[in-house]
Amino acid sequence: MSSVKYEDGWPQPHRIMDAEPYWAALQEDRLTYQRCDTCTQAVWPPHGFCPHCSGRSLTWHTSKGKGKVYSHSTVVRGPTATWQKISPYTVGFVEMDEGYYLFTQFLAKPDDVVIGKRVEVRYEKRGTQTQPLFALVDQ
Repeated sequence: MSSVKYEDGWPQPHRIMDAEPYWAALQEDRLTYQRCDTCTQAVWPPHGFCPHCSGRSLTWHTSKGKGKVYSHSTVVRGPTATWQKISPYTVGFVEMDEGYYLFTQFLAKPDDVVIGKRVEVRYEKRGTQTQPLFALVDQ
């Protein structure tokens, strides 16, 4: 079992080998995902093979960073001092326009986050790692 590492109070992601291109791209303010070269399905989270057809050829693509709120939940009491400073905050899944689902934090007042609302990515450095967060956009 690995322990959580913190930088400037923020927990840092557990980085697995298949996801390294994703984390590197975020450092350049780019959101990426994989697509299977065999069945053309979007693949997320990163894999060494396609979970849809078992194909072994996956290609990294840059996302447009747009989608819609698929689900959400508001955290009223943050688990650490850093999270408590920004409470309440809302997390959930975004249904990305490219056809995959990404878990994230929403940059909006909790009552403004509604299933189906359009969102787009914003990048925020937390500790040493840039994270993709999502803001509501006018439709």
